[in-house]
Amino acid sequence: MSATAWKPEPCPEDNDDDHGEPKKQKKEEASGWVSTRRYARIPLKILAALVTVYVCMLSSERYFYYWVQTSIERTDMHVSEIDFPAVTIIPIHLRSLQEAKLSEAYNLVQSVIWQTPMSARLTEDNFTEFAYLDSWDMNSWDIYQSLQVNCQHFFIECQWRRQAVNCCDLFTPTKTFNGFAFEFNSLVSSGKVDTWPWSVAASGSHSGLYVKIRRQQGVYTLNTLGVIVHEPTQYLGMSIDYSSEDRIVVPVEPLRFTAELEVRSRPVQMRRCYFANEIPEGSSRSECIYKCHFNYILSKCNCSLELPVKATLDEDNITDAKASNGRRICGVKDLSCFNKHRLSLFSMSNIIEESRDNVFTTVDCGCFPQCDHTQYHTSTYTEKLSTHSTHGAEIEIDVYFQEETLFSYRSVLRFTLIDLMVSFGGIAGLIMGISVLGCFNNILDHFACCRIPQGS
Repeated sequence: MSATAWKPEPCPEDNDDDHGEPKKQKKEEASGWVSTRRYARIPLKILAALVTVYVCMLSSERYFYYWVQTSIERTDMHVSEIDFPAVTIIPIHLRSLQEAKLSEAYNLVQSVIWQTPMSARLTEDNFTEFAYLDSWDMNSWDIYQSLQVNCQHFFIECQWRRQAVNCCDLFTPTKTFNGFAFEFNSLVSSGKVDTWPWSVAASGSHSGLYVKIRRQQGVYTLNTLGVIVHEPTQYLGMSIDYSSEDRIVVPVEPLRFTAELEVRSRPVQMRRCYFANEIPEGSSRSECIYKCHFNYILSKCNCSLELPVKATLDEDNITDAKASNGRRICGVKDLSCFNKHRLSLFSMSNIIEESRDNVFTTVDCGCFPQCDHTQYHTSTYTEKLSTHSTHGAEIEIDVYFQEETLFSYRSVLRFTLIDLMVSFGGIAGLIMGISVLGCFNNILDHFACCRIPQGS
């Protein structure tokens, strides 16, 4: 038996030349793929970050530009929960056999400043007819003095909530923005009764205010009356109704508007309403609209009016502006300018149309209502009752609610700050997989003391 020779096992170092080179190559290849994947993620992360920022900007627009939303809160609000509207009755057109010229001049002035349907038919000849009247200050005209009659003579009969009431207890003689008028349930009545403003609990004809007015007022006969239905705290309404008929029926369709307190955090120009404590003392939306129209017509016709409600001149838009007592007073000769611009000083609109030559342009007065207010929309119709001998000498006015229920709208925050934060978090998590907890853990992993041991 021959002895087997012992051979030592090869040492690992002896194979370095054979196997070391492939291992090193594999290691370099693996490292190259890692670097490739790492660098390939950079543009994807940049793209994801840009998309995230863009979507967050779109979400921010809902917060900054569409934050307030007005929606229907109730559809069954009863009319007893709101105030009955104020009613202002104004003699517009008169007829007199003794002072025919003076009454015609009065009617011309009234047609232009109130922009009645008659104003659209006026020509230049109508304005030159009374050029001898330098001023149209009707406070100094005899016709104005004659109109200031006692309410017992002006009214024949008054009913409130289907009950006969003394007319002088309901109406207060006063001056409107121009001329003489009788007002019901308005600010001028606030000190007369503790229950002002008044309300009703029913709808339909004769359920609200019903009055009969005598046509013959001294030497003057009432041809046309103006009826303004407005908020009790305002002097102007959504519209003014003119009629020369014997019966004027004014069904009222109210809309109620409220706002939650959080809406106040948005600018007024965005929510377009004022809260009660934001309105300057002694100011109202009616006066704001009146002053806006006053300054607009003043800039167009370059004259001033002495009216019960004073307006502050806008000297930035009016050249060589002077004090009110130093400016030329508007006269009948300026009526043509007033009528040319088709603007009533007592218009109810917050928007002034100044379109000329088929170019549509407007002026926004920026007179916003209160956030808690009621709009009174009317749809007036009239009837001729002169066939009856008893109606030929009187005018009936019936103002009532059309329906017993109304719509109530409420302005709420459409997109709050919390909603914005949730939106940002959802966008970042959806596109980039980022969360507050993940970012916090990533920061802690950079500190040795906070790292989690491997294999734990």
